Amino acid sequence: MRIVSEIYNAIGLQTDTVDCKFRIGDAPDYERNLRHLDHMIDMAVLHSMEYRPRLLVLCEGAIQGFPDEYHDWESAAYARSGAIDIPGPVTDRLAEKAVKWDLYLIGQAKARMPEFPDRFFNTAFIIDPAGEIVHLHRKNVVFTIEHTTTPHDVWDQWVAMFGDGLDAFFPVARTPIGNIGCLICMEGNYPELARGLMMNGAEIVYRPSSIENKISTGVWQIQNRARALDNNCYVIAPNTGYHIVDSAGTRGFVTGGHPMIVDYRGRIAHEIRTQGDAFVAAPINIEGLRQHRANARQNNWAPHMKTELYRLIYEMAVWPKNLAATRPPQRREATDEIYFQTIRNLQEAGVQMPPAAVSSRADAGGTSAGQSLREHILERAAAMENGGRAEPQAPRLRVVRTGRPDGEPTEEAAPVPSEAAE
Repeated sequence: MRIVSEIYNAIGLQTDTVDCKFRIGDAPDYERNLRHLDHMIDMAVLHSMEYRPRLLVLCEGAIQGFPDEYHDWESAAYARSGAIDIPGPVTDRLAEKAVKWDLYLIGQAKARMPEFPDRFFNTAFIIDPAGEIVHLHRKNVVFTIEHTTTPHDVWDQWVAMFGDGLDAFFPVARTPIGNIGCLICMEGNYPELARGLMMNGAEIVYRPSSIENKISTGVWQIQNRARALDNNCYVIAPNTGYHIVDSAGTRGFVTGGHPMIVDYRGRIAHEIRTQGDAFVAAPINIEGLRQHRANARQNNWAPHMKTELYRLIYEMAVWPKNLAATRPPQRREATDEIYFQTIRNLQEAGVQMPPAAVSSRADAGGTSAGQSLREHILERAAAMENGGRAEPQAPRLRVVRTGRPDGEPTEEAAPVPSEAAE
């Protein structure tokens, strides 16, 4: 492999996106977003000639939008009717741009895997300058509104297929322009996932995207800079532009924009403080990064890691694995209940202390803190689904639990518990 030692430009593309379908029964329309990407890619490359562009990355949702999350559709239904195949016609369109501009192109999509019927995985993919798919990353951690299957949800089968090493969960593409790893949205919240990529050789990390209020409060910037500084790698972080959810142009999720590129010393190389169509571009100096990692005595963290200590932190399981081993991921209500149950487990294990309001209400036989948040989530989700105001209710949920001796998840009906932490 010929190593490119010259400095080149990387481009992070933030684009407005329209949901690929507005109702679950609609045929998906990827073309309107692909046409927009055609124009935006050409425009960004032509305006990024400080150095030769060699890498261009798309934002999350650029192809499909987020209809499955916004409408809380059943995972299996969207897997059949909205997810794509990689490679396939959609990635073929993007491959034409990679070939045209002789660059690596990174994108994201909800995609199927033939080994897991009725599932989809939130997937990052890398297309090389010859138009070939050279890398796939399946998102490891998702927010509770997202119905994506993760490798952790099918842990036993995933390990049987791919092993339990770094390549199985933190794959890195070795390319002539540097070693590239991917984090998608929620994954960027966890230092462990970026560290996993670095330990597998990553020098450039693709990290789309985030949602308000993490941008306006500065969390987005702090996280991207920390992931870059902690691992002495570049972080290319395009956020999503405006999200359109219907033919009238109604806006859905608000991301707050602010795409950025951060260098391997944690410095922002380029940032744009806007929410709509935009791009960031900055020089990538892989040889400089490698020199820093090899020689720097300050701001060079990997040589100081005491990994024996860190293993102690993760001996206790927190979020249950294999939740989707026998069925697709659940919808919002049941997933939120798993979330609140996990918080209770952390409190019972002494990892976290419950707020005083929880303790005092529980002692008095009252309702614990956290119920108001859960009821609000359920009420508003029902209102969005029904197009009106939902009456408060105490639903019974199909809840996955992992109490069996063999570790397999079981499913049972259960009321929404009255104790959880906000």
